[in-house]
Amino acid sequence: MDIDLKKKYAVITGDFIGFSDLPASIRREMYFVLKSCGRDLAEAFPGIMPYEVDVFRGDGWQMLITPPALSLRSALYVRAFVKAHAPEREVDARLAIGIGPIDYVPDGRVSAGDGIAFRLSGKLLDRMSSPKAGSMRFAASGGDEEALLDGLVRMTGAFADGWTARQSLAVTGALREWPRNKIAGLWTDPISPRAVGKHLERANWHAVDDGLTAFEGALAES
Repeated sequence: MDIDLKKKYAVITGDFIGFSDLPASIRREMYFVLKSCGRDLAEAFPGIMPYEVDVFRGDGWQMLITPPALSLRSALYVRAFVKAHAPEREVDARLAIGIGPIDYVPDGRVSAGDGIAFRLSGKLLDRMSSPKAGSMRFAASGGDEEALLDGLVRMTGAFADGWTARQSLAVTGALREWPRNKIAGLWTDPISPRAVGKHLERANWHAVDDGLTAFEGALAES
């Protein structure tokens, strides 16, 4: 990908919560879950990820997202996918979205890239070590709406904190704007559209969707 130094990109940096306390078998499996999530995300939104998700340090990972307006939808997709597909027990992730210019991505390795968006995202995640800091945050280079959008991302992330595996699976379909009858097919034994609706209702999907609309509208020109 040719980097446009005048263009803004989104970098999502994340890690798994409580990763070191998980059994080795689950820690190992989460690498494959995250890679599968990246492939799903790229398929769901063609062109959104110029490079595959880059996993490093065992539990750390980064994604480059374009356009930036889709970064919150992408972050929520990651959390929903992880919650829906983590093996045996609940596993969740923290994510920091940074938006701004980037300088380079050597050999397609996102974690080796540099630029304002990378630094904003990485430093923000480092400040999220306490649960009080929230599970999803936002930072941008310039712009009067940064504090407002950070609050929106943080509150949207708080909804995701309580998603069950079934609710999360339903949300992965809703984020793709699938109808409920298609979302129902995500289950090995398909469920009814009505059951999908109940899962989405308990996941506070309508509030999350309103947050996505506001976020994407604010960043539509980025």
